[in-house]
Amino acid sequence: MNRFTKCLLVLVMALFLGFPAIGTSEEVKLTNPATLSWVAGGVGGGWYVQAGGIAAMISEKEPKLILKVIPGGGLVNPVRISNGTEDIGWGITFVDKMAYSGMEPLFEKPNPNVRSLGGIFGTYYVHIMAAQDQGIQSLSDIEDKIKAGKAIKIAIPMKGTSDLPLIENILQSNNIFETEIKKAGGKVFQANYADMVNLYQDRHVDIIATHLALPASAITEMRVSRPGKLLNIPDQCIDSLSKTLGTLPKSSEMHIIPKGTYKDQSDDVSTVTSTGELLVGSHVKDEVAYTITKILCQNIEELYKINNANKTFIPEKGWVNVAVPLHPGAEKYYKEAGYMK
Repeated sequence: MNRFTKCLLVLVMALFLGFPAIGTSEEVKLTNPATLSWVAGGVGGGWYVQAGGIAAMISEKEPKLILKVIPGGGLVNPVRISNGTEDIGWGITFVDKMAYSGMEPLFEKPNPNVRSLGGIFGTYYVHIMAAQDQGIQSLSDIEDKIKAGKAIKIAIPMKGTSDLPLIENILQSNNIFETEIKKAGGKVFQANYADMVNLYQDRHVDIIATHLALPASAITEMRVSRPGKLLNIPDQCIDSLSKTLGTLPKSSEMHIIPKGTYKDQSDDVSTVTSTGELLVGSHVKDEVAYTITKILCQNIEELYKINNANKTFIPEKGWVNVAVPLHPGAEKYYKEAGYMK
């Protein structure tokens, strides 16, 4: 090797050692302190408590990071994070997808600056249940009744809630339309879940549609005095909504309400499942997003102890089932850890 070749080799090595390229495995370190606002749910509610526990863990592992938990909600969180009012917060996949894209009726315009640090933080299952005395075995049976001019009585979530457009999408995908129900002499009640219990038990409605975590206390209570059958949602509908709204695809194998979840439920029920994800604004620095993601992934047992809803967060899959783009800092960590290629 001549002198020129040796000098060139030394220069190349110096460049590589002194100036690591973005995307290499070199660890990112937080250089400056940062205080972030974490928009959760109502004070004292599940999201608020869950966020408080995680925020405390993050600050303990990295004292330069201070996270202040403030009240919020599923509909407002992605908007406030996107416009930079808040920094990070909880989201629900289908709501986040609608917010990011600006889908009506929930959002009038896109919120393009909302990103994700990962999921899954909790799961929520659509329950469509028909009273046993109605002889309804499937969504197709409901469609057939309406076409035959038979009056059905159904309760769906209230207007203005995030659950309503999700339920309406599912029903309409299976040719069940509010206008047709009413034309056939039926009734559509919009109610909160507590009121649905009374409507169902008092026989004001025979079919209910909810979106709740398992096991749903409202469903359990309804079935005490009036047996009901949980209806399967067709695979085509599940995968279609996954593409358009960011709910889980059938391939996730998390689209099932397992048999035995409710008394006298002898079979698995296939349904639409949404999930919680941790949102972050694009304005948050890469090193901050990276550090938070790293702490979550490297302290998994402690994370699980904080809240049961955290147990669905699997570091190796944390980047998979998110509804909005990953923050570059989070993406860097998942790639560095070998979870994402």
